[in-house]
Amino acid sequence: MLKELLLPEIEDLIEQNQWEDISEILSLWQEAETADLITSIKKNEDKINIFKTLPKEYSIKVFPELVSIDQQHIIESMTDEKKKELLENISPDDRTSFLESIDEDMSKNILKLLGSEEREIASLLLSYPEGSIGRMMTPEYISIKPDWTVEEAFEYVRSNIEDAETYTTIYVLDNKRTLIGSITLRQLFFSGQKVLIQDIVNNCPYILAYEDKENAIEIIKKYNLHSLAVIDNKHSMVGIVTVDDILDIAEEEYTEDFHKMAGITSDDNQFDDNLKITPIFTMYKKRILWLLALVFVNLFSGGVISIFQNTLQKHIVLVAFLPLLIGSGGNAGSQSATLVIRSLAIGDVVLKDWVYLLSKEVLVSSILGLSMAFGASILGVIRGGFEIAIIVSISMFSIVFIGSIIGLTLPFILTKCKLDPAISGAPVLTSICDIAGAGIYCSIATIIFYMLAK
Repeated sequence: MLKELLLPEIEDLIEQNQWEDISEILSLWQEAETADLITSIKKNEDKINIFKTLPKEYSIKVFPELVSIDQQHIIESMTDEKKKELLENISPDDRTSFLESIDEDMSKNILKLLGSEEREIASLLLSYPEGSIGRMMTPEYISIKPDWTVEEAFEYVRSNIEDAETYTTIYVLDNKRTLIGSITLRQLFFSGQKVLIQDIVNNCPYILAYEDKENAIEIIKKYNLHSLAVIDNKHSMVGIVTVDDILDIAEEEYTEDFHKMAGITSDDNQFDDNLKITPIFTMYKKRILWLLALVFVNLFSGGVISIFQNTLQKHIVLVAFLPLLIGSGGNAGSQSATLVIRSLAIGDVVLKDWVYLLSKEVLVSSILGLSMAFGASILGVIRGGFEIAIIVSISMFSIVFIGSIIGLTLPFILTKCKLDPAISGAPVLTSICDIAGAGIYCSIATIIFYMLAK
């Protein structure tokens, strides 16, 4: 990448305050590469200086590519007139994304700066529920009438192409702006000039503005779209969401799921997930909650072990196998849960598939348990003899089996309760498996030693 190649040179120019030279270099780059470089600069003051020296038209294209915290610092450094000029010239969906990322007071102040038309558009998009596709859409699209000829439509598209977010798909609306369908620019090009649009219009996938933005990912993927029509409850078209926005949504959702699986809480969108720029205290807040929760969960697993302390004191060698057995249960459960969470997320399985998947998991986890039990029995013989080997192997089978079943079942339970199945990731699942594993191991050991004593 250009950033890696030229970053040392850019840093030297920063040290010499050669901002114009930096601007000349960066204006030849792609906007995303310039934004990436600005993010890599350590000092906020330098980031601001670089952005302010970029050519105006170019800086307008760079701004949406920046991470939200850098956008905020840049906006805060501007005069009201400059803020207005920048935010009125970026696309409505990019502007909404920025306004979502800042605090409410700052957002209200910026809205006041906008012209009446842009303020109305921004307020409309922000009025949709958080997380809905309405907040991601843009009203900048090309629409034509069904009773136009191809020649009329072509002339209209040519005149309005610069104002649209995308022109590969052209939407056909009636006089009430009801969505009838769509056609592609390619269709227009290869159709006769006197052909009516209504004779070549295609069925058009769409999504309601109030639907969750995750739903748009599936529709665009299913129909291989470049853009997706957004309608209101009256079937009137209100905007589009483009594939680049969908990729951003997908990245956000996958990041959120990874964080939930790792026990990392979501923040208030003030900062991005770039570890290089996220403040230390923000990273602390995102991680501390589940770590503290695990401390209290340990009261249960420790309590289970304390109940069987007499058995463990008499046969101290059992303690050596405790980490192995508990860890195996957690790992088996995590494997099972990860497969289920992914399948639920992409729609490969639904709630009604639980019984079928459970029957498969019973067989798979049994084989896994037997394989692990064989390995554990060898260790048991080496470290404690035949009796210990029996206890460890039976415990290993039971813990791996039960851990796998818990791992498969928990995501379905959360989905049934209308909760995100990703919550059942590592911290929650391993905590449950730790408690269950300790109880199973100590119970089996106590029972077998009791039977042998008789």
